Amino acid sequence: MLTPSQEWATIAAEFTTPGPIYGRFLLPMAAIGPLAATLGTVVFGVRGILWDAYDMAALDALTAGVLQYGLNLAGVYALALVVDRLAPTFSAHRNPVQALKVAAYSGTPYWLGGVLALLPKLSWMGALFGFYGIRMLALALPSVMKAPRDKAGAYTLVVAVAGILITLLTRALPTFFIR
Repeated sequence: MLTPSQEWATIAAEFTTPGPIYGRFLLPMAAIGPLAATLGTVVFGVRGILWDAYDMAALDALTAGVLQYGLNLAGVYALALVVDRLAPTFSAHRNPVQALKVAAYSGTPYWLGGVLALLPKLSWMGALFGFYGIRMLALALPSVMKAPRDKAGAYTLVVAVAGILITLLTRALPTFFIR
């Protein structure tokens, strides 16, 4: 995360399959935010979402955490589909595994920022970490998806907007079922 240009070159060259990306990386990383939010809710009796916080019972917090975890994993898959399907539009190479690498690893700052959900009133700040993820995405697309430099900016913009929409959807969905 501190030297992303070098890391993306290494990641691009790695041979892997979706199983290890999910098993070794996404399963633990996608759990940080929901686990922190559940613990924060149990301790403080309040759950934060985006810019607001509201009262929530412990059992509802656990249910919301499990639902959020599943949605986090589904959201990465959805973003990987966007990265892969849009690749030819920006003269990049289609490759679903490479697209999954981009979707999973560029979200690292966002996943780590999820720890702020321990403090419900600060949980929205964790989403700000995702903006560094957009920077990582901008470095990933030329390296991993082989997007030409002249089209990488537009590719980044479209994928970033899709990622933000997916994130907003996956963060908001649990509130419709549990409140």
